[in-house]
Amino acid sequence: MNNCNQAENRKVCLAYSAGGHYAELIKALDGVEFSNVYHVTFDSGHFNKEHGCNRFFLTHPRKKVGRTLLNAIEALRLLYKQRPKIIISTGADVTVPTIILGKLLFGCKVIFIESAGDITPTLTGKIVYRFCDLFIVQWLEHKKHYPNAVLCEGLLL
Repeated sequence: MNNCNQAENRKVCLAYSAGGHYAELIKALDGVEFSNVYHVTFDSGHFNKEHGCNRFFLTHPRKKVGRTLLNAIEALRLLYKQRPKIIISTGADVTVPTIILGKLLFGCKVIFIESAGDITPTLTGKIVYRFCDLFIVQWLEHKKHYPNAVLCEGLLL
């Protein structure tokens, strides 16, 4: 149990894909309490309705132009309605429009945690890096691709 819990009172959007991305995000945020938070992902069928969890499902882009545009429209509508101050994400593709539109149109602070699933940079990381206020990597090898990134102490896998 963490005795140094931190509380965040600004509205926070947690954006992630199912599976490992979600697991890394949960581990990274261990000990942080949110008073106003919502989740953005795609419907993978793996999420149960958690008590008190505001989870919104966007269209999964699947590297298709039409689906990516639909995802961007859905993200824009949700950002307009929710008005987060901070977006925290571990990727992947479903989160890209939320991050970019949140930063450019709503002035959100963006924290991105690059996946430890591979020592090569992710496509999502390469796209969103320039929009992030804090970019966290889990492998020293990532620092050569993301020079302003912060190296995490230990892996979140």
